[in-house]
Amino acid sequence: MDLQNPDLILVKRLSEHSCSYFAVESIAGSDVVLTDIESGGRFNFAKPKLEQLVSNGQLRTIARRELPTKLTFKPLSTVKKPKAETAEDVASKKEMQRRYRYVQGAIEQSVPAYTEKWLTPYIAQKAAEINDSGPPSWRTLAYWNKAFVESGWDKHALMPKHKAKGNRTKQLPQEVHDLIDEVINEYLRTHTVMRYQKVYDQFIEQLDTLNAERREADLVELKPCSYRWIVNRLQNMENKVKS
Repeated sequence: MDLQNPDLILVKRLSEHSCSYFAVESIAGSDVVLTDIESGGRFNFAKPKLEQLVSNGQLRTIARRELPTKLTFKPLSTVKKPKAETAEDVASKKEMQRRYRYVQGAIEQSVPAYTEKWLTPYIAQKAAEINDSGPPSWRTLAYWNKAFVESGWDKHALMPKHKAKGNRTKQLPQEVHDLIDEVINEYLRTHTVMRYQKVYDQFIEQLDTLNAERREADLVELKPCSYRWIVNRLQNMENKVKS
């Protein structure tokens, strides 16, 4: 992989119909800065870590000419003037950046495992480095990292929950899709008769557990899909099996 190639684009698949696209902005020694072509967000990686993500399939490479047209030709009329920031906005962004420094540092250092054994000494080191008097617990940092990676490396996933509410979209977050898949697969392994309400109840129960962890990490809670959504999903699966 030639990171110096100006036509190189890195792709991160978020869901079946959604991807993020990154271009190499700069390389300094073993440090590589990627720019999200759509949002303009910047992400720092150690070159070996980046190569590992490509090698294990978490990232793939394409040529710039393969970019979706919507990213290649963005009309100027869609650009909106930024709103004036409030004191709350500034404080939230500052906290998001603090969290990002912990997450980014752990990624760059290739922490072997997100467990108490490995994260506790790292947090102590990082807190001293950035002069942070209130470092997170190892569990909180592990959850910040999970939220960051599952969001497609979006810094806004680390926004304090009272501000992150404004970043929600109508589409179900990937975390909810993944949880639904886990619940359905587990149900099908242990039951022969499909009961929609039972599946939905199990989904809500596990979502409550997940949201408890998110609250501890000061992240916005995930909203459940509707019961009808689960029914439609299961009926589609059944129809595919019959056909």
